[in-house]
Amino acid sequence: MENHKLFKVNQNAIISNKNNEILILQKDGKWLLPGGRIEESDKTWEQALRREIKEETGINDFKIERISEVGMSDSGNTYIIVFICKIESIPEIKLSHEHQKYEWVSLKDIDNYEFWHKDIKERIKK
Repeated sequence: MENHKLFKVNQNAIISNKNNEILILQKDGKWLLPGGRIEESDKTWEQALRREIKEETGINDFKIERISEVGMSDSGNTYIIVFICKIESIPEIKLSHEHQKYEWVSLKDIDNYEFWHKDIKERIKK
């Protein structure tokens, strides 16, 4: 994938299970969605998203349903693309070294979590 010098692209996944719970990950005491940047070695956006999800959670089998949102970081140099994803079963989660915990959380309980950025909670609620 071509390296853009003007901006970066960060992809996040709102992954829901059959119980309509959303997967969130804890990093350094705060919560976020699985995902990450598209890297030069990624051939497509989908390959990048699937690579990041597998690296961070061990989840390999999920369906990408649609894009929920395209936004911009506070710094203005990173596009943030949020995908709605579904899994049929509730897999065993294998966290990467970057994360300390994970939770499957219902929308009614989402306000009980402190996220890295206020926009993450709003993206989930949409």
